[in-house]
Amino acid sequence: MASSDFSDSDMDTDPLDEVFSEAAEHLQKIHNTLDATNLLEIYGLYKQATCGRCNTPKPGVFNIQSRSKWCAWNDLGDMSATDAKLQYIEKVKKIDINWLPKHQIADKQKSGSGWVVHSIPQRNEETDKKEEHEKNVFDYIKEGNFNELQKNLTLEVMELLDEHGMGLIHWATDRNSVEILKYLIENGVDVNFRDSEQQTALHYAASCGHMECIRVLLEANADPFIKDVDGQSSLDVADNKDVYELLKPVAST
Repeated sequence: MASSDFSDSDMDTDPLDEVFSEAAEHLQKIHNTLDATNLLEIYGLYKQATCGRCNTPKPGVFNIQSRSKWCAWNDLGDMSATDAKLQYIEKVKKIDINWLPKHQIADKQKSGSGWVVHSIPQRNEETDKKEEHEKNVFDYIKEGNFNELQKNLTLEVMELLDEHGMGLIHWATDRNSVEILKYLIENGVDVNFRDSEQQTALHYAASCGHMECIRVLLEANADPFIKDVDGQSSLDVADNKDVYELLKPVAST
């Protein structure tokens, strides 16, 4: 896990929660200037920081804005609240380079140097809690451990669903892990393998707007006509216009 430039003395006088609150308050003043991409990223980080892992049902197909926000939050997986707050603060600093937390202004006046928050890579608390010998192929995909995936992928596990009702290809797509997705397909994972709700990886990619995953799946002849338990195809759950336009020509042939 990467570290930030918070020192012990900084944390005593200006805790992370306080700086996070400052960032959120400042964002409210400038949110009308942000584009949709930045707004969604900020929304996802804020929800992850304050509520933890996405724990709400995916909104209906006709509620496009809510589905986009849900995907932005869900894509963060098991990122810790601390990491989400740090990334949120850094994002606000990048959006408005003139904004500084109160304690940073004080530090800068004293020392002439600014306070910096480094990016924190996504962590998976569920797999972090496990000992290495307890982890399985699903865990390796969740944490993006390509080397261990290569060592442990078998024909048998390719046909399994985990406790969440998801297969390996669903997790790779959910995590937007394009290289892992390609590797699974190249090694024989059924591109149309269905989860417990009869959704394919293409459903996942379409509903969360993972464009490169969609391209990889379509190139591997993923079937856009397959319907889930609600009778919806990948085209039906398309997250936005770009996804719809990418899928529509294939679904029309």
